[in-house]
Amino acid sequence: MVKGVNVAIIGAGARGRVFLRLCLSGIRENINVTAIADTNMDKMNKLLEDQYKGRQEELPKLYLDYEEMLDNEEIDAVFICTNDTTHKVILFQAMNRGKNILIEKPLATTIDDCLQIYKKSIGYNKVIKLGFVLRYTKFYKKIKEIVQKGELGNIISVEAKEMLSKEHAASYFRRWHRFKKNNGGFLNAKCSHDIDLLNWLIDSEPVNVSAFGSRIFFNEKKEASLRCRDCKLKNTCKYFASILEPTDPGYFWLQEGDLCVFNADKDIVDHEVLTVEYMNGVTAAFNASMFGAKGNRTMVIFGSDAVLNADFSEGIIQVGNIGTGDELIYRINMNEEGHGGGDDYIFSEFIDSIRTGPAGTDSNEVYYGMMSSLIALSGEVCMDNKIIMNIRSILDEK
Repeated sequence: MVKGVNVAIIGAGARGRVFLRLCLSGIRENINVTAIADTNMDKMNKLLEDQYKGRQEELPKLYLDYEEMLDNEEIDAVFICTNDTTHKVILFQAMNRGKNILIEKPLATTIDDCLQIYKKSIGYNKVIKLGFVLRYTKFYKKIKEIVQKGELGNIISVEAKEMLSKEHAASYFRRWHRFKKNNGGFLNAKCSHDIDLLNWLIDSEPVNVSAFGSRIFFNEKKEASLRCRDCKLKNTCKYFASILEPTDPGYFWLQEGDLCVFNADKDIVDHEVLTVEYMNGVTAAFNASMFGAKGNRTMVIFGSDAVLNADFSEGIIQVGNIGTGDELIYRINMNEEGHGGGDDYIFSEFIDSIRTGPAGTDSNEVYYGMMSSLIALSGEVCMDNKIIMNIRSILDEK
């Protein structure tokens, strides 16, 4: 029998639901969900109703106060799945109690908070893992393998894109994400793990950052109402949101109701282009757009010997040799649930790391989270002020 791991989940929202499902799925043996904490008891009860059918004897204890829950010394590990602005405080409380921690991205919503978290994490003797699930997919692991094997030669530059589907894009203008004060800006909230992929694949320190973007389309429409249910455009607007029950398909995107994507208060952008210069001379451009015909991620890596084209939703990686014109095509099975299987793999590695001890893996991934958010948050400043920022100077000053 493998060693039992007692876990707790802080935050009963969408990501908390994912990790509870994984805990109960059996992909890792002897996982005991000891407790769940959230400020909304109804949400927690609904989560248990959905996830524990026929398993009433296993029900975890519910807490409205996560600090009280963390005082339980039997809890080995916590999943922090709360709103972005709460990450630093909850992470510090969990570290003060010596827990193993998986924290959702982004690491934090301000540059100072990121730096404080990193400093506190140095030398921490338990596992901390960032929710950068894309790193754990077979798709991006294959790209990393291709790069490491030298199939592309030396990386010269990288272009990457994330295109949100209509439903996903609309959700950002209905949920709490629509305000920068809640997440540090759209890039940090949505794309911090995309930026992490750039850092991971390029494998160099970011130096200079610039960004451009705005909100061109999702602006006020005088002829529209504040709520879809009251709107005279409901029959023609492609962003119309009907009122859904939790069991209905698409409910995830409408948990905040049917706010008009045009007339709801907001201050995030609907498109942004980020550019990064790395210490090794590699340049990267990342394009985040709310206007995908379907949700997808694509990437082009220009190497000295070959060019890699990758399409995440199709699971296709093409490598074209510059000298011969020959092309290799890799096809990755993308039928796995949850970010192309990334959710399952990060969960499994987290549990395995707890059982083997921090020495068995990267025991502290906070550095990766810090660098990703520093780029995203700096990009926000660059976009607003039309400037270039030097990441190294931020680190040196602090």
